[in-house]
Amino acid sequence: MKMRSDSISILAGLLLCSCLLLGDAVMADSITLLSSARRPQEASIITLGDIAKLEGTEAMGWAKLPIVETDDRDTVHITIAQVRNRLDEAGVHWGRVNLHGQVVVVRQDLARSAQPPAAMQSMNIHRDAAAISRKVHKSPVPVDENARTLRGAVLRFLLAKLDTTVDSIQVVFDANDDRWLDSPLDEIRYEIKALSDLNMSDRIDLEIRRWSKGRPGERRLLKVKPLIRCTVAEASMNIPRHSTIQPDQIKAVETWLTPSQRTIRLQPVDVVGRVPVAPLRKGTLFRARDIRAVQLVDRGDSVVVRCLVGGAAISLKARAESAGGLGERIELRKGRERETFMAVVTGPGEAVIDMENPVAGS
Repeated sequence: MKMRSDSISILAGLLLCSCLLLGDAVMADSITLLSSARRPQEASIITLGDIAKLEGTEAMGWAKLPIVETDDRDTVHITIAQVRNRLDEAGVHWGRVNLHGQVVVVRQDLARSAQPPAAMQSMNIHRDAAAISRKVHKSPVPVDENARTLRGAVLRFLLAKLDTTVDSIQVVFDANDDRWLDSPLDEIRYEIKALSDLNMSDRIDLEIRRWSKGRPGERRLLKVKPLIRCTVAEASMNIPRHSTIQPDQIKAVETWLTPSQRTIRLQPVDVVGRVPVAPLRKGTLFRARDIRAVQLVDRGDSVVVRCLVGGAAISLKARAESAGGLGERIELRKGRERETFMAVVTGPGEAVIDMENPVAGS
C-alpha cells in the first residue's frame, strides 16, 4: 500500500509540473511568422513587425527589431532560424515569448511604392517630417573626438581603424541616426564592429551593440561615409603612353577621398620614373593601375642573380620566365631545373634574393 501511495504522489507531482509548464506556455506571448509579406520599394530594413503576427505586450515590444537589411529589390526569404538568432542577439526572454512559423517570403509592394507626382500628393506634415529624417546629410557633420556620445565613440573607432588623425577625417552620417548618435554614453557602453573591410569600402556598415550594467542589449546597423584628407599625385600636363614620367609632369595635390579611393591613389614619389600604360590627361589623379615600372628584364633574358647571405653574395645565372621592371618580382629558372624561384629586379639583366629577408612566395 505504501508503494502504491508513493507512486500516486509522484504521478500527482508530475501532473502538477506539466500543468504549470503548460500554463506558462499558454500565458506566453506569441510571435507567428507570416508565410508572405510585402515591403515598400524604398524600404531597406525589414523589421519583425513587417513579417510576423505579434500577440501580447511582450511580443509587440519587438515589433521594430530589424531582422534583415538589404538593398536588393528582389524577393527576400527569411527563415525562422534567422529570426530566432536576431531575437537571441537582442536578448529576448524565451520564457515569455513563443516563436512559430517556417519561412517568410518578402516581396516588393509595387502598389505602395508607386507614388503620384508631388503636385498631386496631399500634404501630410508627419509624413513629410519622416521623409526628411531619412535623408543623408549632404556634408560631413563636425564631431568632437573627445565627445562622450556614441557619435564621438564612432569617430574614435574610425580614427584607429583607418590610421588617420582627427584633422584629416570627415564623416557623413545618415540624418535619421542623429538623435541616437548624440545620446550620452553615461552608464551605457557601445561595442562597435565593422561588417566590411574599412579600407576597401566607400560607405561602411558598422554593427553597434549596446551594453548596460554589464549586460548585452540590442544590436543596430549604422552606415557612415568617411572622407580622408590625402596628398596624391596629379598629372600637371598630358602624358603620352610609354614615356618615362618626369618630376615636372606631376604635382602634389590635397584632396578628400573615401577609404577605397585612398588605397589606389599614389603619391608623387611613387610615380616619378614610371611609365603610363595608357595616355594620361592633365588633371588625372594617378592610380596604381595607370602606371608600371620601366621594363628592365624581358621574358627569356639571361639574368645574373645575386643571393645575399649575411655579408656574403653568391651569383648564379638563370633565365627569366616573366618580365619586370625595377623593384618588381620576376620568376626565374636555373638551367633545366623544373622548379622556378622568385627574385627582385635591381637593374637591366640583374636581380637579387635576400636569403635573410626572402621575397614572399619565393
